[in-house]
Amino acid sequence: MDYDAIVVGTGFGATVAVSRLAERGKRILVLERGTWWTTPETLGDPPDPPPPDLPSWAAQNGHPVQYWPRPDHLDGLLDLFASIRHEGNREGLYVYSMFDEVNVLSANGVGGGSLIYSTATMQPEAAVLEQIGLDLGDSEFAAAREWTEANRGLLNKIVTKIPLPASRNPDDLGDESFLYLDRSRALRDAAAAVRAKRGLGEDEARWAPLELAIGEYHESGAGNEESRAAHTFCERQGRCMLGCLVQATHSLDRTLFRGYLVDPRKGVTLWPLAEVRHVRAVESGYEVSFLDYRSDGAEKTVTAPQVFLGAGTLGTNEILLRSREQGLPLSDQLGQRFSNNGNFAGFCVGTARPVQPTRGPMNTSHVDFHIDGRQLIIEDCAIPAMGAGVAGVVVRLLDDWGKRELFKGLMRMAWTAKSVPDLSPFLPLIPDPTDPRDDRTEMEMVADVFFFNGMGQDEANGRFSLVDDELDLKWETPVGRQPVFGQIEGLLRDFSEAMASSEPGAGYVPMPLWHGLEEGKLSVTHPLGGCRIGANSAEGVVDAHGRVYDGAQPAGATDVHPGLFVVDASVIPGAVVAHPTLTITAQALKTMAGALA
Repeated sequence: MDYDAIVVGTGFGATVAVSRLAERGKRILVLERGTWWTTPETLGDPPDPPPPDLPSWAAQNGHPVQYWPRPDHLDGLLDLFASIRHEGNREGLYVYSMFDEVNVLSANGVGGGSLIYSTATMQPEAAVLEQIGLDLGDSEFAAAREWTEANRGLLNKIVTKIPLPASRNPDDLGDESFLYLDRSRALRDAAAAVRAKRGLGEDEARWAPLELAIGEYHESGAGNEESRAAHTFCERQGRCMLGCLVQATHSLDRTLFRGYLVDPRKGVTLWPLAEVRHVRAVESGYEVSFLDYRSDGAEKTVTAPQVFLGAGTLGTNEILLRSREQGLPLSDQLGQRFSNNGNFAGFCVGTARPVQPTRGPMNTSHVDFHIDGRQLIIEDCAIPAMGAGVAGVVVRLLDDWGKRELFKGLMRMAWTAKSVPDLSPFLPLIPDPTDPRDDRTEMEMVADVFFFNGMGQDEANGRFSLVDDELDLKWETPVGRQPVFGQIEGLLRDFSEAMASSEPGAGYVPMPLWHGLEEGKLSVTHPLGGCRIGANSAEGVVDAHGRVYDGAQPAGATDVHPGLFVVDASVIPGAVVAHPTLTITAQALKTMAGALA
């Protein structure tokens, strides 16, 4: 065997696996499809001694490093598009997988999804976990919180314009509620109106700040040591999902780099630009085949007695589906029961008061609903400044069919003329100083646009398959017809009614792919399932400890492939109605406890 263990991926579950294996002194190979991404900015006064320098270390070890998109204006979109992964740019960070009925956003880089997530960290409700058959309780989530804060940093509630002293409660600022970010306050006030309109009790519709994995400066008290040691804190730039320029997010690339890779005695080797193809059982363990794009893209193999798959929901399903085609016997349930965690989004255009979505973390607060026995969550969401100009135009063009068609025509014209230089810098700008709505900044262009995120209990009945060696995702009936999305959209309409001004055209606007450029298509940021936990091979792909069932045994058997584990979101059997990072961490810790027992 080449290594004691191979970990595929560097996201939440994979990093948990690396940490636990390293504690046991294992020789670990980490295979990552992407490469390093970091801030291009030189942060101010560095700590003494300064932290290890990633670009220098990477250059010494032959690892490419790229830098997050940074301009906070329209030119930043060009930087963003240049960072999208496709066949001609395998080092791209943003992966936008387009299927017939959903588009899924995921990441390609060291740190996995932590590079582009909103940092929200939530424990799902016990009743929801019981409904989907996920056996995680308070003790498992306490362990996940402990691991998170020990390996990544303290969790903070950030709903204010300025950092608060640790002694202040961000859930309730009383007479100083003006310190709340504008969109946090708007969501709180609208929640009260929606609750009254629907006749709901306080427990049926509760607003609260989100716990975020973000460094925050505290004037005094717990947490102060973290911000002082890091010499950085959240600057409310509204771009967590694009990469934090001030390094305030607790992304896993730094956990891996500083905690396990800098010190060679930890026994961890990272192989970037390694696209895993399949896993094959061999004597005493497994052979992992991958394409090495750090060199010539040739196929290579490595072996170990233990393999931990943490390539994310899409990546792990693709690897195991291909492994089954290559002869690894797996459950017939493989690829079944995909859930999009009830992800749904929309806008309120023309809010009565400015909501300033370009300021703050991506998500700051949420409203937790319990309606007709179903849990639903509505959150605020930032609009990064680089996309604000486009977003401000698009949402105002989508309120009737003619404008939508005009928009599509303009987009087609822009696409065909993409090679024509942009002449706008040479055109005269003639402002109207008498018009307060004569927008001049990206922030002003969306100041009255509220961006909603929703989550709910979907039916978790999507199905992955391989078509011409590419991952495909389908439903027997259109996923958009599931009742949960109508329920969430109904709430968004009520929220928009409570927020909107009386001006013509103000109110709810759906996402362009839901109703506009396409009909009934969803955008997904929390893909779950496909390798779900089940009591046996007839009900799932892995057992409660992430061990992969042996498909060579009769359906319903509990025999597993010894040493083969899944540690990512693909094992979650349905919607958790929460940002899933803490759930992934809790389940991965449970898996590793069993694997190393």
